[in-house]
Amino acid sequence: MSKHKSISTARVFNSRFTSTLTISLVLLLLGVMLTLGFLAKDLSVYVRENMCLSVVVNDDLQLPDARMFEKKLETAPWARSVNYIDKETALKELVAQLGDNPEDLLGYNPALASFEIYLKADYANPDSVAKIDLYLRQFKNVQDVIYRKDLVHLVNDNVKRISFALLIVAILLTFISYSMIRNTVRLMIYSKRFLIRTMQLVGAGKGFIQKPFLLENLWSGIIASILAMCYLYGLLYYLDGKISGILHIMDPQMLVIVFVSILIFGIAIMTTATWLAVNRYLKMDTNELYYI
Repeated sequence: MSKHKSISTARVFNSRFTSTLTISLVLLLLGVMLTLGFLAKDLSVYVRENMCLSVVVNDDLQLPDARMFEKKLETAPWARSVNYIDKETALKELVAQLGDNPEDLLGYNPALASFEIYLKADYANPDSVAKIDLYLRQFKNVQDVIYRKDLVHLVNDNVKRISFALLIVAILLTFISYSMIRNTVRLMIYSKRFLIRTMQLVGAGKGFIQKPFLLENLWSGIIASILAMCYLYGLLYYLDGKISGILHIMDPQMLVIVFVSILIFGIAIMTTATWLAVNRYLKMDTNELYYI
């Protein structure tokens, strides 16, 4: 009898362990999807904030006036950073690109001073950049405003496409995750359907029957969520070794949000699926339990 009991306990443990492991892998997929979504957002912000407007100014602009203009640009709501490049620095950059000094040939420095303006991500879109372009050209010492119009459109179009694709994948993955976890829980409850019926026959109430199943699967959801978090962090740590700096790009707050989302999702689905499965068997009569 003791041997039979130990075998039964081992089977229950193995079944519980396998189910928890399966659920943790499903939650890992959800965590990966959330992480990719945040990374895509951070990457789009990074790309937008590295789009540069070059404001070329006339030689008439003296250094004190250039510094005042620089401060004015820095206070603009759309400017993330402003760098002033004087004629000498511009010439050095030109020599580095050409390999020759054009001043030796022409007899004067042909380079023009300019301001490099890096925009805030919210303003790095075609409409805002066009308005900023018009605003900058109003200043008398501004000779030209140079930026890649095609790049601005390309970046914004790609960001929209990627965001839409990730949203569709996230919805599908969430639905698949819910279905897989729900089916796993239903199989776990299925093996105990006669125990539920027995408890009903001896007069146990609905809440009394549901409670142990809900608590048991609540802990399973917590353990599966913790395992999924460990898998995800291990995966990110591995990728950080292959792609240096990936963990530094990610905001720690973002990781916390992902981990909390995994925990909430795991607990919510486990308890909801358990409640639905137990209620299903509570409504069946004894004969129906043999044919499902």
